[in-house]
Amino acid sequence: MQQAQSPANTRPVRWGVISAANIGAKAVSPAIQASRNGILVAVGSRDPRRAADLYAFSPTTRIYGSYQDILDDEEIEAVYIPLPNSLHAEWTIKALEAGKHVLCEKPLAVTEEEAREMVEAAQANDRLLMEAFMYRFHPQIEWTLERVQAGEIGQVRLVRASFAFDIRGRVENIRIQPELAGGSLMDVGCYTVNLCRAVYGQPPVSVAARVHVEKFGGVDMAMNAILDFGEGRYGLIDSSFELPMRQSVEIIGDEGSITIPVPFTPRNMEGIVFAMKNGQMNERKFPMVDQYQIEVEHFADCIRNGQEPVRSLSETLENMATIEAIYESAGHDWPIL
Repeated sequence: MQQAQSPANTRPVRWGVISAANIGAKAVSPAIQASRNGILVAVGSRDPRRAADLYAFSPTTRIYGSYQDILDDEEIEAVYIPLPNSLHAEWTIKALEAGKHVLCEKPLAVTEEEAREMVEAAQANDRLLMEAFMYRFHPQIEWTLERVQAGEIGQVRLVRASFAFDIRGRVENIRIQPELAGGSLMDVGCYTVNLCRAVYGQPPVSVAARVHVEKFGGVDMAMNAILDFGEGRYGLIDSSFELPMRQSVEIIGDEGSITIPVPFTPRNMEGIVFAMKNGQMNERKFPMVDQYQIEVEHFADCIRNGQEPVRSLSETLENMATIEAIYESAGHDWPIL
C-alpha cells in the first residue's frame, strides 16, 4: 500500500535564479515554471530592466537588482546559477552558506580544487548541490546507457563524441573571454567528457590532447583528445567554436554499436537512437521532451525527499580532473588568469 505524502513533501520548491543569462531566462526558468514541483520566485540581475524584459513571461516573479538579494530572500529554497564559469564557485558557496540548495550550470567549477571546495560547502551546510548536465535526463540518453550497462553491444571499446558551433564573429561572447574561464572544452567539450565517463563508469587513466588557441592568453577555440580508460577502451572527443553546429555520439562495443545523432541539445525534436547488432540496424524514437524540466523536477524531488541527486558529485569531481588533464596534456595553462 502506497503511503500518502505529507503536505511538506508535496509543497512546490521555491526557486531563485542568479543572473539573467539566456540559458536561465529561455530554458531553465520556463522549465521551473512548467514543472510539477517548483515555483520561480525571483531573479537577481545587475540589469533589472533587462531581466524584467526577459522574464515578462512570468509576471509574478520578483526582479532583484543584485545576486545577493536572492540569497537574502528567506522564501527561496533552491538557487539556479547560470553565471559565467569563473563565478560558479563564489556564488555557489555563498548560496550554500545562505542555506540554499544549488543547481549550478556545467562545468561546476574552473578547476577540480574549486569544485572540491563547493562540495565541502554543500556537506558543511547540509544542502544539495548538483551540476546541471540536463542532457543526462533525456530518455534517449537514459535508454542508451541502460543498453550499454546491460551489455547489449558487448564490452565498449570506443566512444566518439563531438560538439561544435561557430562563434568566430561574436568577439564579445562570454564563451571566449579568458577572464570568465571560457573555451570550447569548458563550454561544449565538457559534454563529451561527461558522456565518456558515463559510458565507462570511471574516469580515464590518462589523456592525450591538443587545443587550438588563436592568440596568447586566449581560450581554446578547438580541442581534440584521446581518453584512455585502460584495457583497450578509449574515448575520442572533440569540441570547437570554429565549425558549423554539429553534435554526435557513437558508442562501439565488440558486439554492436549505438549512434545518437543529436545527443546533447535536441531541443524541439524527437530523440532518435540507432542500434547496430548482427548486421541489423534498429531505430528507436523518443517523444520530444523538455530535458531541463525533467532535470529541475528531479532536483526538487531530491530536496523534498531528502535524497542525493542521481548525478553524483564524485562523478563531477572526476570530470573536472579530466578537463584539467586535457589542458595539461595540450600544454595549455589552466586556469588562464
